[in-house]
Amino acid sequence: MIKRKEMQQLVSEIKEKPTIVIFGSHSAIETGLSSKRMGLKNIVVVKKGRERQYLEEQNHLFDETIVVDEWDQLLFDSIQNELQEKNGILIPNRSLVVYLLADKIENELKIPIYGNRSLLKSEDRTTNEKEYIDQYGILKRSGIRAPREISLDELDVIGIDKEVPVALVKVQQADNPLERAFFYITSEKDYHEQVETMKAKGLINDQTLAEARIEEFVIGPYFNCNGWASGLNKGKAKGYKLTDGINWLKHEHDPFQKPIVDWDFVGFGQRMQTNSSGFLNLPAKIQMQIGDKIKIKNEEIGHTMATMRESKMGEVVGSIPKFLETVEKLYPPGMIGLFGLQGAVPINPKNNRPDWVVFDISMRVPGDPAVAASPQMNSLTLKYQKYLPKGVKQITSPIDLPMIEILHAFKIGKLSKIVT
Repeated sequence: MIKRKEMQQLVSEIKEKPTIVIFGSHSAIETGLSSKRMGLKNIVVVKKGRERQYLEEQNHLFDETIVVDEWDQLLFDSIQNELQEKNGILIPNRSLVVYLLADKIENELKIPIYGNRSLLKSEDRTTNEKEYIDQYGILKRSGIRAPREISLDELDVIGIDKEVPVALVKVQQADNPLERAFFYITSEKDYHEQVETMKAKGLINDQTLAEARIEEFVIGPYFNCNGWASGLNKGKAKGYKLTDGINWLKHEHDPFQKPIVDWDFVGFGQRMQTNSSGFLNLPAKIQMQIGDKIKIKNEEIGHTMATMRESKMGEVVGSIPKFLETVEKLYPPGMIGLFGLQGAVPINPKNNRPDWVVFDISMRVPGDPAVAASPQMNSLTLKYQKYLPKGVKQITSPIDLPMIEILHAFKIGKLSKIVT
């Protein structure tokens, strides 16, 4: 395990502005744009065959590009030493974890990471808590409702139990480590039939099926609840207090000197999937006619911005501090940087009111640039205005917040508080 104090020592020796190191996939373009706007140099590492957009149409967003034959060449001493000499700080994204693997990030990647490197592995989905607590364990300990898990022995409750009319099987795609091949089942018989069909299509295999998770399917609109957690403000947030009777509160506005909270809500987004989205928009009759003739995939292809009525936002966004408090206890120093709680809002049959159910957590940049259009994101310009670099008038993306914090931490000599 690379010790945090080693990375803190590296950044404590930085005399010039840090260089942002970007893994060339997932959220690289938005990170490149933000770092350039905020006056930070950057270096993007990209695998050969994917380099065109970084060297051609997006060339102006990057100062340097390192093209490797294989992703794990980022771990070569020659590359890591060069990135250290250039004061590199890496912004982690999901592709980094998938292609480089969490254990190598923890044990071999000797570049300071903005965020908590030990937390990245918890995004993986496992039922074994002997090694570490995964995202489902975090949700349980946070008191945030997650979909009910169903074992193979309990398949007979699907379609009979009113609480689980439909179940969802989350299984890793056999040919794509980034995506899962979701499928829906209404009975035990349905499960076995679909497994055989998907195996025949090459979507899954015995190995990926053995690691699959079966859970209740939450019927409701999907929302990604996106946020950012400050490393500099940990332990400084004072919150607010109410007394009995009428409370007249004067607001103070300095997010780093007098923080009310150590996190920000940046807005809601929604995922767009490949042909599964189009398929689900077809009439049920057509779905039944062509369902076994096409290869349905739930591969994420994009995002859209979403809004939620304010009366419900209090509960949904209120799940963020529960999540952050739990993560800080389980994985010190806790969450630093961008994150996302991905869930749905079904109607709870017990009280006939909208509920908030989280089924996925992003422990790093969610890769949801459409959130930049949200009113919450736009409002943060007012909050951080005095910390924007000269010439920058507007916060335009969630990834701007890490850049602002990196710049301020460098200015006050506290980069060690935001890296691991």
